Amino acid sequence: MPSPADKTNLSDANDVGKVEEKTFVYKDNFSLTGGGTLAGFELRYEYYGQLNAQRDNAIYICHALTGDHHVAGFYNHDDEKPGWWNHVVGPGKPIDTNRFFVVSSNCLGGCRGSTGPSSEDPKSKGTSYGANFPDLSICDMIRAKRALIDHLGISTLHAVVGGSMGGMQTLQWIVEYPGFVKNAIIIAATAQHSVQTIAFNEAGRCSIRGDLGWKDGSYEKNEGPAQGLSVARMMAHITYLSDLGMEEKFGGDQRLDSSEDFEFSVQGYLDHQGKKFVDRFDANSYLKLTEALDRFNLVGEHGLANAVANVDTRTLVIAFSSDWLYTPKQNKDIADALIKAGKNASYLEIDHSHGHDSFLIDSGPFLKALGSFLQGEDTTTEQALEEDGFRKLKNRYEVKKEADFRAIDDWVAPKDKVLDLGCGRGLLLEHLREAKDVHGLGVDWELNKSISCISRKVPIYQEEILAALSKFSDNSFDWVIFSRMVESLPEPGKIIEQAIRVGHKVAVSFVNHGYWRNRWNFLFKGRRVCNEVYPHQWESSHLSNHFSISEFEDFSKRLHANGMQVNLGRKLFYRGDWVNKCSFLPNLRAGLAIYEIVKGS
Repeated sequence: MPSPADKTNLSDANDVGKVEEKTFVYKDNFSLTGGGTLAGFELRYEYYGQLNAQRDNAIYICHALTGDHHVAGFYNHDDEKPGWWNHVVGPGKPIDTNRFFVVSSNCLGGCRGSTGPSSEDPKSKGTSYGANFPDLSICDMIRAKRALIDHLGISTLHAVVGGSMGGMQTLQWIVEYPGFVKNAIIIAATAQHSVQTIAFNEAGRCSIRGDLGWKDGSYEKNEGPAQGLSVARMMAHITYLSDLGMEEKFGGDQRLDSSEDFEFSVQGYLDHQGKKFVDRFDANSYLKLTEALDRFNLVGEHGLANAVANVDTRTLVIAFSSDWLYTPKQNKDIADALIKAGKNASYLEIDHSHGHDSFLIDSGPFLKALGSFLQGEDTTTEQALEEDGFRKLKNRYEVKKEADFRAIDDWVAPKDKVLDLGCGRGLLLEHLREAKDVHGLGVDWELNKSISCISRKVPIYQEEILAALSKFSDNSFDWVIFSRMVESLPEPGKIIEQAIRVGHKVAVSFVNHGYWRNRWNFLFKGRRVCNEVYPHQWESSHLSNHFSISEFEDFSKRLHANGMQVNLGRKLFYRGDWVNKCSFLPNLRAGLAIYEIVKGS
């Protein structure tokens, strides 16, 4: 058991260095959800970093289907490859072993040192379980890992992190043990296998069972259904890639010369992946683990929101745009259920061409997201994220100085639920949370801004605004806020109508295009204004629907005339300096307008 002073040996500043495998032995009977029982079990594990005196800085990493416990470092200096997430875990890395005590174990049912089908069956001395290993579930894996955490004397987990099957385990962690895990990162996962995924898995299992070497699962060690397991791996590996990624790697003129064993390079690649897999993985483990994945279903009859109702964990769900095994939609479904259940949850979608395996790639945006969520604000990143134009904000004091932020701060009541559309870096929601204990959720499409929200512990949903609004039921929020971004939206009227549906009140602030300086510029110069408010030349400008105060009020009247029970409530107008208020002829004299839209007759 590690003590607070028990620290992994570090060989250099960027690596955890040489590591050692350890084995946890659980001696009591262990009942499985499928009805079977194990007469105890073993888990092979590693740890890196130092457990603090409070024993609350531990992070548990859950591996994918064919992964293992060797996450970082080397077993000896002759190793050709370090642990599978060595670029993620280590001193100064996103999962920083200078700050965190990191634990990873091979899962129950595996074949890399933990109890699984290749382990000796205590009921039949000298023979392995083989196909007689009892059916297991993702929940069984997590309960075994919880026993390891208890053995290590860890009172609470700072975080659980996992991708693919590891992401499903992470989801099960926070469902199974509410409040025990403070933070969770679910990566490229799903709450329920699609029919297509089950079909792929079953085809792979059939190739194993159809191999004469399988012998009904009773093959000898170092023997077994090599060809069947190789084909199963090749089929699965295809689902881990993407069409674009495969075209980039194997497309075009990729025929091999006649001396090669294969006509196309992709054939040789898959053959290599299959043979390499056979050398390190057990066929019965592959069968049992894929069956456990296919049975994993937190959606059930009552829906995923019901399954996560008791979750008490700050959660980040990360998807990859090219992942067609566990698609962005499947990952969004997890985030949507958590948000619907009122949980502190965020969603990010990273644009990669590497498919499902993107979380294994040394990717800057992905690593930044991990580090921001676990470690908080990165001042270097924040400086790089300063926006063009007038709104270069660095702290909450500057936020409060801004006219529209100050008005919204005044209008929003303590503990209100607030949806901030186009939230940028989350400065407003951060201030409202700390000043008024507001429960906020931001929506923004830009990844860097969304990651900045993550670093401020502001929940963020990275999505197009109209698509995000469609996910919320009527009156889900006390306030929906458009802070100087409605002009940049496609079909802003439709989006405002959806905002009115979702919120009890809507705050809209916008630059008044009817301001006298704009009129003057067009009248006497015949050209648009280009300044800190309108910073871009026409040829490089973003989508913009500039409108005036009069046009906005006419739009509000049309909404009422068309049967929407809404009225304009409070309104504020500021002159061109955006500091001094004005009330006389605002459509001519105001540079900035802020409106409250209220539901009612």
